[in-house]
Amino acid sequence: MGYVPVGRVISTHGIKGEVKFQYYNDEKEVFYEYASFLVKNENNRWVTFEPTEKRFYKGFFYLKFKGFDSPEAALPLINKEFFVKEEQLPPLNDDEYYEYQLIGLKVINQDDIGVGTVSEVMHTGAQDLIVVRGEKEIIIPMVEDYILSIDIVNKTMTVVEPDT
Repeated sequence: MGYVPVGRVISTHGIKGEVKFQYYNDEKEVFYEYASFLVKNENNRWVTFEPTEKRFYKGFFYLKFKGFDSPEAALPLINKEFFVKEEQLPPLNDDEYYEYQLIGLKVINQDDIGVGTVSEVMHTGAQDLIVVRGEKEIIIPMVEDYILSIDIVNKTMTVVEPDT
């Protein structure tokens, strides 16, 4: 059973212990289906958090958890990444993938030459970026002009390397 990151706590919010949460997925409706989240504690063990309130406002979710009734109580959650169990994710169509499935893909360029491996997906305001580590680190925009194909089954991504 795998665990999939779904977002990160950005900050506390208000005086009642709410937290501002950056959700990694564009499908906001799916977030409301999660009844609980998993977080690794300082002992590297999974701890379950069940939100008592969820609301979406201006690009972020705002969450309230039982026992976190003040900004001070919620401080330990800042920068914590929240996970769900892989089987909790909704099924996808054949041409779709989850972001976590991109990590570790072998990246080849349009000339079928190995470039490296996907190490990270960065979310920026303008567009998402793929970080590829190989002989050198390159950053590739997640747009059709640069991403030619993604093959989750064969664990490969074909790209047009940006001019450096």
